[in-house]
Amino acid sequence: MSRIFHGYRWSFVTYYLGISLAGYVALAFWWRELDPALLVQYFIFILLTIVADLVNLNLPRGGAAISVSTPVTFAAIVILGPGPAAWIEAVSALVVEGLVNRRPPMKIFFNVPVLALSTGLAGMAFRVMPFGGATPDFSAPWFLIPLIVLGLVHYIVNTSLVGLIIALSEDRNPIQIWKTNFGWIFRHVITFVPITAIVILVYQLAPWTLGLLIIPILLVRYAYQLYLDMRETHISTLAALASALDAKDPYTHGHSYRVSRYALLIGEELGLPDQQMQALEYAALLHDLGKIGIDGEIIAKPGKLTPEEFEMMKTHPVKGAKIIERLRFLKEAADVVKYHHERMDGNGYPEGLRGEQIPLAARILHVCDTFDAMTSSRPYREALSVERALEELERYRGTQFDANVVDALLALQKRGAMETIRDDLPVEIYEALNEA
Repeated sequence: MSRIFHGYRWSFVTYYLGISLAGYVALAFWWRELDPALLVQYFIFILLTIVADLVNLNLPRGGAAISVSTPVTFAAIVILGPGPAAWIEAVSALVVEGLVNRRPPMKIFFNVPVLALSTGLAGMAFRVMPFGGATPDFSAPWFLIPLIVLGLVHYIVNTSLVGLIIALSEDRNPIQIWKTNFGWIFRHVITFVPITAIVILVYQLAPWTLGLLIIPILLVRYAYQLYLDMRETHISTLAALASALDAKDPYTHGHSYRVSRYALLIGEELGLPDQQMQALEYAALLHDLGKIGIDGEIIAKPGKLTPEEFEMMKTHPVKGAKIIERLRFLKEAADVVKYHHERMDGNGYPEGLRGEQIPLAARILHVCDTFDAMTSSRPYREALSVERALEELERYRGTQFDANVVDALLALQKRGAMETIRDDLPVEIYEALNEA
């Protein structure tokens, strides 16, 4: 046992064993609800859940996934009851995670009871709700009310249990973990409610008709995959553009890409929702786009800029914002680019915004841009050490830089997260540009 949990804190071990024990005890209790006469129905739901779980979509950030098996699980709760549904979820998880995905036994041992608890507790909530119960009336739409409660309970229990184990393992704020990884999933839970209703109504015709749902499940998965592919294409295109801009000056090689990685780490640390994280990533990659309208001699000048040259340089955030705001998917990023040189004390540019007037994403970008600039060599100075750069950020914390953003950066650096940043993609693009 000591070897298994070597390196983990006692709080993690206690929570891990406590939740696991609670889940397996609950499964033992719910064993009594299984009906041998319904083995065929159990098998159909297990098969359908496994097929749906095999086409889950792993998201590019946070380690979360979109599960298209959720409507099947909700339907099993309503049709078969909390206990059987919990067992269906547990057996399906063992097959998918153990035999197919080959996850480590330690993760499987914890994930199975978490899924069982989430399913069973959601089922119990459905049973005590008006219009729910053991024999709900499906002829009227009122059963959608307890169905919504079912979805909310399942969502809250599952994401809270998983979010807390992640927080304990990484020594991070559980609320920030939850907001970043799971907060956005709420809208999908609401979307799954009417789909669940359809699954239930189809089952009323004949249990075998559930097999027909494999096709729409795959179509839902395909639609999500198209969305993620489009998003990934956007990121790759912007990264290539940013790298091409950086390649004009060997001293800024990889700068935009590194800034985007720093910004995403801080955004996750602060618990930014997914939509703001996306705008932050786009803005970080393109924050220097406006420099294409600045004389190259000014940008590459080895010495101090004259007042006139500095005034010209200060126009690049506005120029960049005007360029990208014309693209619909970049509209939210435009303000972040425009205000990423504003300061908390109001002495920044282009508009001299102060404090909370500056968008949070722009405040994050300001810190990341400055940090990478200080730790990179320039024609007029050598790169500062990371320690020296952090001292400068702390020195101007609350005046030039947002205090919470600086604190998040310091926390990440303390955990060693900032050291994982690599600029492999810009290297490849930069070398290709040089060859061309």
